Amino acid sequence: MFENAQPRPIDQIIAVTRAYAEDPRTDKVDFGIGVYKDEMGNTPVMRAVKEAERRLVEGQKTKTYVGVGGDQKFVDLLSGAVLPGYGYGTDMIGVQAIGGSGAVRLLAELARTLNPDARFWLPEPTWPNHGAILGAVGATMESYPYPKYKAEVDVDAILSALDAANPGDVVILHGSCHNPTGIDPEPEALARLVDGIVERELMPFVDAAYVGFGHGWADDAARISLIAERAPEMLLALSCSKNFGIYRERTGAALLVSKGNPQLAVANSQLLAIARQSYSMPPDHGASIVRTIFEDDALKADWLAELEEIRNRIRVNRSALALALARAKQDRDWTYIDKGFGMFSLLDVTPEDAKTLREDQGVYVIPDGRMNIAGIDTSKVDEIAAKLVSVL
Repeated sequence: MFENAQPRPIDQIIAVTRAYAEDPRTDKVDFGIGVYKDEMGNTPVMRAVKEAERRLVEGQKTKTYVGVGGDQKFVDLLSGAVLPGYGYGTDMIGVQAIGGSGAVRLLAELARTLNPDARFWLPEPTWPNHGAILGAVGATMESYPYPKYKAEVDVDAILSALDAANPGDVVILHGSCHNPTGIDPEPEALARLVDGIVERELMPFVDAAYVGFGHGWADDAARISLIAERAPEMLLALSCSKNFGIYRERTGAALLVSKGNPQLAVANSQLLAIARQSYSMPPDHGASIVRTIFEDDALKADWLAELEEIRNRIRVNRSALALALARAKQDRDWTYIDKGFGMFSLLDVTPEDAKTLREDQGVYVIPDGRMNIAGIDTSKVDEIAAKLVSVL
């Protein structure tokens, strides 16, 4: 059997991360994998997470299975924090998933099960794993235009592309902090986009991996609520990796949202069946951490405070890099970096340019130009900018 195996290319993000780790240079710069790093280059464990873990170690009395749907109290509390005013079980329902990626996979399989003819419309560009996951479930994919190096989203261009969609098709939307551009539509533009999606009888599929990293927890959640309020049905993938800093715990939720829809429970039975066939039961630890934080007002307040500190540092990094690039290359407009949100932005480079940056400058950028700005050392920002513009 094994002789029939053919080598497959390594995911470009994983390949860049591996190459960075193996580089012995002390002045190397990591713009690769999407994790937050502090001023020392570390990805810290948040204070509330450490306290929640301490309580779990001391108080947890069993390690038995959590059930196919996972920790339903976790799903209830997390979804309620994102969509306040929506009743769990009546307006939304779902399952604990294995990270945001697992949530996307479950919901993609559900959409394919319920509507095999549905095409999936993705922004171009988007997170590379969107295409990989949808391809794995056999989905037909189309694209709609998204700005790469501009600070505004052209809603008219998107809706023009979606004119070719069929009723029942699925439209992938980023909840906030678009990956890889960092550009989010203003609320008015987002409302117009969602109204256009609904008018075309399309299903919004919101991937919300960075709630709290962009405009603040409440404002990022409000963007998702805006979509839910305008769409009769919505698929929602939530991740706790970034906003709780529990990347390796693989904690997320796959949600079905439709206010007062009696079919929610029926559709969720399909979601549970897919989960059972995929991995049987989700892990417990990450969900228990999040549940413990949400159940304690003091822990929740401390978590939100530290999340805001992280968001503000990323905001400072974006502005610092944009200004340094403007100093280094004045014939380019870098405001799209400053006006973006979250961890990511794009550099207008070719894969060959990215290779040159790695080999000659020790700067690790994804071949499509995606940069994770969250972990840069702002004390060296002019040096970093000079290296980046060396290929432009």
